[in-house]
Amino acid sequence: MIGVGFTRTTNAAFPLAGLGGDLDAFPVLHAAWAIGPHAVLELKGAARKVLSIEARDPAPAIELDPSVRDGTTRDVGDFELAVSIAPLGGPTGFSAGGHLGVKLPNSDETKGIGTNTTDVTIAALFSWVSARWRATGWFGVGILEVPAEPFEQNDAFAYAFEALWDAAPSWRLSVGTRGRSSTRSVSPPGTGDLGELRATVEWKRGPVAIDAALGHGTTEMSGDWNIRAGVAWTLAGNR
Repeated sequence: MIGVGFTRTTNAAFPLAGLGGDLDAFPVLHAAWAIGPHAVLELKGAARKVLSIEARDPAPAIELDPSVRDGTTRDVGDFELAVSIAPLGGPTGFSAGGHLGVKLPNSDETKGIGTNTTDVTIAALFSWVSARWRATGWFGVGILEVPAEPFEQNDAFAYAFEALWDAAPSWRLSVGTRGRSSTRSVSPPGTGDLGELRATVEWKRGPVAIDAALGHGTTEMSGDWNIRAGVAWTLAGNR
């Protein structure tokens, strides 16, 4: 499966750089390969992000690039490589497995948007499937590299959950949440809490699927509202 889309997040905050504002990401890329009967390899991230700067901390935690002034700043997004394995269970009912994700340091933290860190998520994966309903999720630990402190890390509780309903042969509706919660009472800049509630509608015809989503951030770093839309192609068979 290969997908492309865009997102817009209002009032996002970037404590490491001391910046805030509306964030646009395009193109947002997502590729998934079935590398076995019970394993999926994924690569996802934004090739380009643009932040419209509306707030600025006069004393940020890091020194910003001189090009970051009032107005806008641009950078590539941090891509994530992940493997999900569900070795237990059948096509319906309950199944369980594992999830391993690595966020790659693609961004330039001096541009104010990314953190340029390598972060790892290790989690237990579960799913429950019936004729028209599916519930999926994972929970585990996020090992976050602290951007401004060499050889330091911040561990966080990481989670995700989504419930999907096949409303009609071509239509699917879903609601879910995902994020992380720091184990520290005061998180180093760039490693704070993230959280979002999201509702998605998807239309599928043959190998093509089009979806749109509306999300609401539950933490300061997550922003207020998130709008997403995209299209995906299934390259091997019609699933």
